[in-house]
Amino acid sequence: MPRHFIAAICGLAGASLSVVAAAQDRPSPVIIPAPNASSPLLLVRDVSLRCDGRRIEPLHAEPLPPRVVAPATPEREPSTLVLRFSVDDEGRARSIRPTPTNPPRFVVTDDAQASLAAYRFASGEARSDCAMTIRQTPRPLDEAGTRALAFAYAADRARPAAVAKALAREGDDCRGRPRPAVAVYPSPEAGRLAPGGLAWSVTRWNIGRDGRTSDVETLASSGDAEVDAEARRVVVASTFQPDAPRRGCINAWTRQGEPLPDTPEPEPTGDPLKNCPAELRARFTPGRLTYPAAFRERGIEGWAIVRYDIASWGETGAIEVLDAQPAAAFGDAARNIIRSGRATPGHVAGIRCTDRVIFRLPEGDERPNAD
Repeated sequence: MPRHFIAAICGLAGASLSVVAAAQDRPSPVIIPAPNASSPLLLVRDVSLRCDGRRIEPLHAEPLPPRVVAPATPEREPSTLVLRFSVDDEGRARSIRPTPTNPPRFVVTDDAQASLAAYRFASGEARSDCAMTIRQTPRPLDEAGTRALAFAYAADRARPAAVAKALAREGDDCRGRPRPAVAVYPSPEAGRLAPGGLAWSVTRWNIGRDGRTSDVETLASSGDAEVDAEARRVVVASTFQPDAPRRGCINAWTRQGEPLPDTPEPEPTGDPLKNCPAELRARFTPGRLTYPAAFRERGIEGWAIVRYDIASWGETGAIEVLDAQPAAAFGDAARNIIRSGRATPGHVAGIRCTDRVIFRLPEGDERPNAD
């Protein structure tokens, strides 16, 4: 079950509106055979890390899943993305930022930022000049290996039909999702995951005429034996509606680790140009509070400090992210929250107002009161 989130905006006077809501490697030329113009591609992403121009090995890494892309997009060509970051004394990646001219506008890096935020490096060795270089290579689905296809299938909640077809063996005829008669669900406690980590397992099985399963196997996985065993157990214990026998049914299960918290810094003070009256701040309502999805799926918390102006008619402008941790995606989300916010029109305008937006996951029975 996905976790909900809490985002809190701490105001000017301490009031809060809470809502439970390196040197870059030079890539070698890659020659890709021309794919079928109508077939999707699998974008395989390989990662290398450098700090101060030298390779660095993490103690814990979170691989980037391949992505299914349409053949008509610019991503059909090999490309390289770079994320800049630092490492703090605890070995956590901080200040994760796409380089200013990289990636192109059509590329979203949130999942790569979230993956890097879950990395762990040696503690006591803070570093400030680090880069994650991501080489993206598109491949036809029929040339991709089983593990890459399964990883893409598990990571995409839409469960791409083209990937499922590419995973099928000769004679498989289990098309679509079988109708369950008795559905058993996996335990959310299975697995030994690092905080912010993500495990996945793709299971394959056959169904008899009576709806019972057989030949249950792990097709591919992230390598957590407990997660794999639990995924197989629920298939063995489940039954499906009686129908014609079917071969090669597949399903994916993902499991996230414990939440990875983050302690927000206080709002900056001492801005001589700031003029944002408390009564104006009280009339301001933030926009829809949206948690960055890639971080929510991993249970990674964050925060951002945003500065902006408020016009007398209530519209916000001159929005600037002063800081965002552990990654720029939280700053982007906070900017959107402020941009879509409005103040009740009046005679007073605000200059260089500052808000701290906190993204955190609920505790216990805490529930969100936003979308």
